[in-house]
Amino acid sequence: MSALSPDGIGDELDETTALLGTIPGGTDLLARLGSVADFHDAEIVGLTLDRSGTSTLVLKVTEGPKQALVRFTLNQWIDVNLNGFSQQNVINRLTIRRTKERRIEPWESGTGVQVGEFEITLAPCFGAYGMIRANIERIEFLDYDT
Repeated sequence: MSALSPDGIGDELDETTALLGTIPGGTDLLARLGSVADFHDAEIVGLTLDRSGTSTLVLKVTEGPKQALVRFTLNQWIDVNLNGFSQQNVINRLTIRRTKERRIEPWESGTGVQVGEFEITLAPCFGAYGMIRANIERIEFLDYDT
């Protein structure tokens, strides 16, 4: 566990920061919002699942005086466990880690799709929280205030 965080949150944020550096657009996100990847008080503004198009997670991120709408483009097999989605969906933090193996159910086999590479955890604060397992194709800004 991280010396700065006996509960392991520091380790999770270190892992998230490192993984963001491997995703197209992730280093730009870190540079523009200050290299801390905690997403504290970010708001989930949209989650779109589209079997033949683009699936996305959109967050409104505020870091000091800067705000941005950030879109995570998701692909491959997408597992979603989301609770409490409402008019306001503030998360305590977002963490990303490599997925662990999970059982493939009989009705899932034969689709030709692989289980996603990343597990995105949306820690609860007010409104929506949960987990998304998917590949993150890219991260991009939809809107940005300086």
